[in-house]
Amino acid sequence: MYGERVEGESPGSCCQPAPGGEACTGERPPLPAACPACGGRLKEVAAAHVLHHLRRPREREVAGRYGFCPAAGCPLVYAGADGRRFAVSDLRQPPAYKTGNPADLLCYCFDVDGREVLSPAGDAAVAFISERVRAGDCACDVLNPSAGCCLGSIGTYRKAAGAGPGPSAP
Repeated sequence: MYGERVEGESPGSCCQPAPGGEACTGERPPLPAACPACGGRLKEVAAAHVLHHLRRPREREVAGRYGFCPAAGCPLVYAGADGRRFAVSDLRQPPAYKTGNPADLLCYCFDVDGREVLSPAGDAAVAFISERVRAGDCACDVLNPSAGCCLGSIGTYRKAAGAGPGPSAP
C-alpha cells in the first residue's frame, strides 16, 4: 500500500511507489480534514483498529491511516486517507449513538447498551463503568470502535435522550 515500507527494499527506499508511479516522498497521505459524510471532526485510529471492528475483515483491504467520525447519527464510521470509507453497516457491533438503536452497545468493555444507560439502572451502570475505568480494567483502546473511552459518548447519548449525563466520569 502507498506509504508503507515494503519488505526487502533497500534502507534508502521508504515505501512503494505512489499511485500513478510518482516517487514516494516518505510522507503519509493526509487524513480528510473532516468527515466526508457529515463534516464533523475525525479522530485518527490505526488500520489494525479498523480491522478489529469490521464485518468479515479478511475480505476487505484496510491499510494506511483512518479517521473515526464520532458524530451521532452519521452513517460513516471510518474514513481512510486513501478514500476508503466504512459505514455503520460495515461494523460487527456499531454503537447505539451511531445507529439510533438503543439495543446496540455503548460500552464495549462491560457490555452496556443504550437501553441500560437510559433505564432506571442507568446511573448504576455508568457508575460501574467509571469505577472499572478508574481501576484500569477497561480495554477501550481495542474494544470500542472509537478507540477511546465510552463514558463521554454515554453522557452525550443520555443527554440527547433527556436522561442527563449520569455520574461524573473518572
